[in-house]
Amino acid sequence: MSATLFWKLSDRDNSNEIMQKNLSHIIKTRPALKNILNDPNDLVEQFLSLFFPELETACYVANLSLSDKSAQKINLAIRIPGHPIFSEFIDEHSSFAVIGYWNTKTSSPWFTPEKIMITHNDSEPTEYEHEISCHYFKLGENDYPPRGTENVLTEQLANDLPKISVLTNDRLKDWCAFLDFKKRLIKQKTVGLRYLKAKYDMSQEALKVLVIAENEEELYRCYRTFARQNLQLFDLQVSADPWIFTLPDNDSKKSKKPDFELGQIFSPKSGHKKGQRRGVELLTSTELSAEQSSFDKFLKDLPFKKPILAWLMVSLTEDWQNKLSKVDRETEDIDELFEHKELVEDLMAKIPSQGFVSFSLIGDLALVWRQENTIKNLKQNENCYAPYLSSYLFDITKAQLPVDLPRVDEWYNNDLNEAQKSAVVKMIAAPDLCLIQGPPGTGKTTVIAEAILQFAKQGQNVLLASQAHDAIDNALSRIKNRPELRAIRLAKESKGRRSKITEEGLLFSGEQALARHYDALSQYVDNQYLKGLRTQKEQIETLSAWAEKAHFLLLDDQRLQRSIQDLVVEIQNSKEKLQKASRQFQDAEEQYLAEQQKKEIINSLIQALTHRVNFPNEMILHHLFNDLASALCDLDHVGIQLPVTFNEYQFSQNTQLACLISLLDIFDYFSNNIHIIQEDIKKLSQMGSGKLESVDIKLQIDVLNQEIDDLANQMDHDDSSELIDLWKSKRKDRTKLQQSTNGLESEIYRRFKDHQIFIAIDDVEKIIEILKERLKIFEQVSLKINTALGHTISRLKTEDEQLVMNQPSDENLQHLDREIKMSVAKNDEYRQKISALKVRQVEHLSLQNFSESDGFERSLTDTLNHIDYLKKQLQEYSESLKDWLPLFNQWNDLLNQEDQSIQDWNLIGGHYTEHCNLVAMSCNEDSRTLSNANLDGFDVVIIDEVSKATPLELLLPLMRGRKAILVGDHRQLPPLFQEGQDSDLTFEDMVEGVENDVLLTKENFKRYEKLVTASLFKEMFEKAPDILKERLTVQFRMHPDIMKMINYFYEGQLKCGNADANRHHHITLKSKHNHLITEKDHVLWVDTSYSEKGMPIIDSDSMNKEEAHLIALTLMNINDQMKTAGYSKRKQYKVGVVSFYQSQCRAIRDAIRKMNSGKLKFEAIDVEINTVIRYQGKEKPIILISLVRNDGKAKETRRSSNANVARFEFINVAMSRAQNLLMVFGARNMLEMRDIKLPKMDEQGSEKKKVYKDIFERLDRDARICTTKEFIEACAQYK
Repeated sequence: MSATLFWKLSDRDNSNEIMQKNLSHIIKTRPALKNILNDPNDLVEQFLSLFFPELETACYVANLSLSDKSAQKINLAIRIPGHPIFSEFIDEHSSFAVIGYWNTKTSSPWFTPEKIMITHNDSEPTEYEHEISCHYFKLGENDYPPRGTENVLTEQLANDLPKISVLTNDRLKDWCAFLDFKKRLIKQKTVGLRYLKAKYDMSQEALKVLVIAENEEELYRCYRTFARQNLQLFDLQVSADPWIFTLPDNDSKKSKKPDFELGQIFSPKSGHKKGQRRGVELLTSTELSAEQSSFDKFLKDLPFKKPILAWLMVSLTEDWQNKLSKVDRETEDIDELFEHKELVEDLMAKIPSQGFVSFSLIGDLALVWRQENTIKNLKQNENCYAPYLSSYLFDITKAQLPVDLPRVDEWYNNDLNEAQKSAVVKMIAAPDLCLIQGPPGTGKTTVIAEAILQFAKQGQNVLLASQAHDAIDNALSRIKNRPELRAIRLAKESKGRRSKITEEGLLFSGEQALARHYDALSQYVDNQYLKGLRTQKEQIETLSAWAEKAHFLLLDDQRLQRSIQDLVVEIQNSKEKLQKASRQFQDAEEQYLAEQQKKEIINSLIQALTHRVNFPNEMILHHLFNDLASALCDLDHVGIQLPVTFNEYQFSQNTQLACLISLLDIFDYFSNNIHIIQEDIKKLSQMGSGKLESVDIKLQIDVLNQEIDDLANQMDHDDSSELIDLWKSKRKDRTKLQQSTNGLESEIYRRFKDHQIFIAIDDVEKIIEILKERLKIFEQVSLKINTALGHTISRLKTEDEQLVMNQPSDENLQHLDREIKMSVAKNDEYRQKISALKVRQVEHLSLQNFSESDGFERSLTDTLNHIDYLKKQLQEYSESLKDWLPLFNQWNDLLNQEDQSIQDWNLIGGHYTEHCNLVAMSCNEDSRTLSNANLDGFDVVIIDEVSKATPLELLLPLMRGRKAILVGDHRQLPPLFQEGQDSDLTFEDMVEGVENDVLLTKENFKRYEKLVTASLFKEMFEKAPDILKERLTVQFRMHPDIMKMINYFYEGQLKCGNADANRHHHITLKSKHNHLITEKDHVLWVDTSYSEKGMPIIDSDSMNKEEAHLIALTLMNINDQMKTAGYSKRKQYKVGVVSFYQSQCRAIRDAIRKMNSGKLKFEAIDVEINTVIRYQGKEKPIILISLVRNDGKAKETRRSSNANVARFEFINVAMSRAQNLLMVFGARNMLEMRDIKLPKMDEQGSEKKKVYKDIFERLDRDARICTTKEFIEACAQYK
């Protein structure tokens, strides 16, 4: 017979309550278990009775004890693979594990269960498990294993169980030693001063704290210790003594967290009293008297004999300075002044009225105590929900591997790239641990958000943790609000204390978390049940409205078509009427024009006959001119040569007018020149008989002869062309006269038919007789002609008078034409209306995705049919939900009521928190924050920004979840040694910053290096198998040129996922000889090794005033260019200024005020100035970096590679904040030749590289580096 495993329920209520919670949560995620675990009041016993079967069954047991106390107690985990009962109700890759203890001191031991968990379901035991086959027997409360029964829990089994946590235990010893070291360091280094009140000095923008010390020596001792520390205000509980700062020896105090965090001691440039140290003002006797009355009640129990009171001036944190700098307190804008007043009031409200001023190491003391308790719990396996954590915490190869990778059917974020999807799948699949490395801008927060939703979908609860509050809240803000997700942001707060939760995180805190969940529920109910109904109603209403409008459009179309048809008939009739009237008018018009033309011709003829001018081109009434023409043709009797005879005239009417005009011209000519003949008769009569000779002509010929001879004589001496031409002309005239001396030469004689008789007259008397006869006949004919002319004119006038001129009217035509035009215009108007209507119809069709080809009327019919279908469907849907709809509507209205979440939070806030499946808190949060919220274990723990957390800080969240996912990048910022939002010192910084310190030594740094760096994540990521890790390499933040700079830290593995994205920065800087920055440039390094005048720039106390001046100058320039680009107070461009030192941040602010009329605020840019520590996780379109350090020595000088300015993690984070433009102000000589210890990307170990030398070589090649002088010239050039 096989041995028996006896088990008994614990007599401690706490253990049973824990198991009850474990089971309640498991049943929520796996509701099928309700079929067998159906008694909610007795879940634990019911489950255990089923888990430990009656039949002999093999199980796997593991020793979870961290310390080897097997002689007293062994922490035991029991799992039964392929459980005969439970395997039907959980997935094939999971099984139950019951965790408890075995008291080895008794000779008859039994197993006491304390926790119930889901774990892996490997069919074979792991290397840390031992297989046993046994029966199981439950013992009653007062029962013990019977003697004589073989007990499986033997000494041999205790020895055989692998001690899986030996390495873990050794490491934990180092951790405990480190915590002891840190406690001693805190107590050694920490000093504090009691303060009585605090006030805000607006002129210095700093806090004045009135402190009291036993004497001046003690005051200045504290002052020296405070130097370069970030100070904090604590309430009185921080000290064991109310006046003398004394740290307690244990964690008995309620809180060691600071009530208000500050910056460093402020050193005003003016206003401090002579002989006193900057930042401290001792109260004079007069000032002391003025203040004393208000403090009498405090000072009664003062243990100091001669106390010293002084004002301690302390700067605010970078966050508070950035908040206050955004408000211009010198503005005249009332709203802005009120905003500044509110900010100051809010600042003062968060400060305790009195307490102690010290620095952040005090906050670390409470953390140390919490971490000690965490280690203690791990050793005792208490509050640890990862049963095998100790096996793989320091050896990732011991972590269980997934059997396969699940398929994700639905992504909440459809924009994930393949690497991001792969990361989510591995996070889901990993049984114990998964590692995600997320370089800058690769979307690790997006991956976290997706994974959380996938876990919530599976019913698992998640703890989201990070060392930095910003990272937690940033991750929360990226998660879509879903009903299956109930998120809560937890952080221990106290009255008046500054909230550690950012504005993004506050949306997940308290009643706002409930309001957010209500919103998700409301959206779900609405989308799932109400929206469909509402959408259908809206669709019916929309379609009905569409159909109604379509109906009217169709009616309009039909009405217009009918109107057009009527108009077409009307226009046709009018055109026919017009055509007929036009013919009639044309006939009348032609008759009128003919008569008018006739009248014009008659008048023209009358005028022409009367005045012998302007004869018309045609002749009418030919018969009226016959007598005149006959009389004119009688001129033939005179011997005058005529163009036609009367018979010829009558024969051709076409030429009658021309003949008549010609005859009249001849008649008029002779009438006008008849006197020539009469004169010639007189002359001839005087000459007598014989041949005709003219004495005058002879005389003229004689004169011409004489002139010709004279000219011939002159030509002998002058042969000019003018003289010759004149000679020729005279000879020509003489010839002409010689030819005319013996006849009648007048033109009138040439018109006679026998005109030859008048050329050479031999018988003058005969010629005289002929001429006289002809004159007589001419007179007779002339009388006849004039008489006939008078009669013709008279008869023409009679004809003219008889013509009646009635001009036809076109009024009827115009009337008909107007009617047609009006009809046509109306027709055009109707057609335009139809065209417009068609456009409206097409547009209306498109509203329901119909096309013009579908036809308007057919589309309307189809829509009406669809409306009928929807109405029927709606009726059926409403009927099916009639019993639920009132409830859904009421619930939805209730969820959306204003302030409902506030009211409900007061009632169910605790219950809601307890049932949240996403809890977010800091790694350093007090574990009581979870226990007070009734929260314990989680299915999954996701730790973000893991590289910023020490292993000790990771331990608390790691112990809270069955599975852990570590997300970070060990190439970014290392952990800080001090708590506080503005802490910027690593352990190594503190060691290097002091000399002759018994604790802060290089030996101690080397001893505890792995506890104060990101080495745990680095070691895990390097050794983890690929199935348990994913590296994201596609970044979406930086311009490719900026990414190339960052890629030197990642062996060139980063790729840009949106290279074509718009990354315009609107900045242009041009020097005399070169363009330093254009829109195409995205990186510029300003080498501040030397000043504008060529002198070395040497920093002082982590402050570089030259770089501060350059950055202020750059911001002024950027602001001016952004105003030109259209940015303003309402729309500001975001610019980030990053430095490694708070003192440099202050120097930059001072430089801005000096250059910007005393103001920090700009008109067109929103500037955030902060240390690189505060910038991790953020991004800005433009980033300006001040590296500060410069020793003025040559670049070949050997320098430490550990200073912030040289640590690649710091520069990596600083430069990778930039999206569009990166400008670095730093001394090249300080970096170029430094060796950097850079971890290898795809294998273990590190190697030394001159990374900065490679970066500068690229900057040189791309001409992306300039001198201080060149940069200042470029800034001046822009102005």
